[in-house]
Amino acid sequence: MPASSPWWKSSVAPRRARRSRPRGLLHRRDSGEPRPRRRRPGLATIAALALAGAACDSILGPTTPDANWNVRDTTRFTFHVRPGSFAEQNVSTLGAVLEDQYDVTLSTLGLQYSGRIYTFLYDSASDGDLPSDHSGVAYPATATLRAVCVPPLDGNLFGLLSHEANHVILRNGLGRPGTSFVNEGLASAVLSERFGAFGPSFLYAWTRINADAIPPLAELADDDKWSGFPQDVAYNASASFLAYLIETSGPDRLRQLYYARSDAFAPRFQEIYGRSLETAEAEWKAFCASR
Repeated sequence: MPASSPWWKSSVAPRRARRSRPRGLLHRRDSGEPRPRRRRPGLATIAALALAGAACDSILGPTTPDANWNVRDTTRFTFHVRPGSFAEQNVSTLGAVLEDQYDVTLSTLGLQYSGRIYTFLYDSASDGDLPSDHSGVAYPATATLRAVCVPPLDGNLFGLLSHEANHVILRNGLGRPGTSFVNEGLASAVLSERFGAFGPSFLYAWTRINADAIPPLAELADDDKWSGFPQDVAYNASASFLAYLIETSGPDRLRQLYYARSDAFAPRFQEIYGRSLETAEAEWKAFCASR
């Protein structure tokens, strides 16, 4: 996959509008009729290379799903798939991808989390009330994600689902992030590359090729400006920079930066890393250019 291409293409970016009094997620294996599950405190969206097609919604959703599902369990995931669908045919592979991602996210960031994640995989954007056939949304408050699952079975699909699963793990393992920059970037920065090079190696190559198009990181870390940038650039740049920080400085300091809000991001970065955000930005781009 060329380093200039996103995993998937889609027009969605901002989080979905809130519905009034949304219902919590419901499931049941035997009859397909839903029943309420416990709720957890909540998070947000996309992935390591232009996850403008993914999203994380903090409402206690999704709203009550229909009953037309077959249910398949892996160790830590419950897959709801349409009978006879592409997702059902490939659920064992998707389960292996997401179980691997779960392990990688915990080990990379040193997190303690063991919750089950519920996935609803739809046959099309219209089927899932999603903006494109390469999009998804996470609901960390109910440990749930929903996404469109269509051919081909490749890194684009793996990246989409892994990114959304990471939103659930990160929000429940670390709490609420301080900025969209960290919220969106970290879910992609820690993507496993066991099933394809769509994690840090892709991000570093993307950064090398697109360095001149990347806005100053201080502006990307400003939530008042975040949505005004091209979302593929914002997501990839944030993910690449955070992957670089993990690789060069480890996860402990990043976990401290995780909670910094926009107005305190640059000074907090200086305090934690002992150098300015601008200096680190130049070092990150030089790091990517040398790879």
